[in-house]
Amino acid sequence: MSTLPTCTHILLDTALPEMRQQWYRRSPHSTNSVPLYLGTPFAHLLEVSPIVASTSPQDPFLHWLMTERPSLNWGLLLESPATPEELAAHYRRWLTLLNPQGDEVLFRFYDPDVLPYFLDAFDGHEYRQWFGPSRAVHYRSAGGFTVRHAAERPAEERAQAPLPAAPWWKIQPRHQRALRPLYRQELIGDTQQRLLLEAGAWLMHLDSPSIKARVADAVDRLTALNADTLPSRDEAAHFCLLAVTSCSHPERRDDFRQDLARHGLTATLANWQAHAYGKLPDRHHHDPVWLPEGPQMGPASREGTHS
Repeated sequence: MSTLPTCTHILLDTALPEMRQQWYRRSPHSTNSVPLYLGTPFAHLLEVSPIVASTSPQDPFLHWLMTERPSLNWGLLLESPATPEELAAHYRRWLTLLNPQGDEVLFRFYDPDVLPYFLDAFDGHEYRQWFGPSRAVHYRSAGGFTVRHAAERPAEERAQAPLPAAPWWKIQPRHQRALRPLYRQELIGDTQQRLLLEAGAWLMHLDSPSIKARVADAVDRLTALNADTLPSRDEAAHFCLLAVTSCSHPERRDDFRQDLARHGLTATLANWQAHAYGKLPDRHHHDPVWLPEGPQMGPASREGTHS
């Protein structure tokens, strides 16, 4: 069990199974919980709202988390002299942000798989703005917790003003470059889920880490094919579907390359879906080391698991 860090508050994702019930059952601090969605456009979803509350390393709820849910991304631990109400008021201003197209999107900053990438993408001023009244944040990482301190990155000299209501912060091109590892991880996860739905029978001989590793490899190969630009979700799904059901390395095929030169990546991948589910007439450039022999290489034609 990981050692609990110094903390004064918790920002808890209560939408996770059991989380709300266990919090109110086990924590002596549960009566001071403040819903993050209170007073926001998400107020009608209070039952799944993240909460901010006082806590301590002695909190029985935290010990339950470390023992029973050691790998779950349940939220953040904070160090702050502020009250739960003051912290909730601050972090409500980070619930949504503007993507590069100017659309308002939900910002799950309390997810330990998301926050580190944004902290690294922020400049000094943005970094200190996110911390606000918090001195430090602890988030779950491999083998325990990682801590980030507000003071470790000096803020740029600018007038300190209260943050406006969300959405006020927009992802800029410089942020996009820094956030690319996060986008890649999300793309891999989304593609893996789509493959399990659309080609589950072709993946049954592999365990989950093996599937993820092959999806990650295919996404990286497709990125290289796409002038080192991450592909769209549909492009990644189409390419990986071909890779796991017909040919592990379609990009090595002369006919695929010819179509790519004529029609471009998006159209080529869409057109080549006709060859998915073992419908290629040959096995050129299938690598059995990359993808062990499975039902996709059987002699009989097989239909997919979706219409």
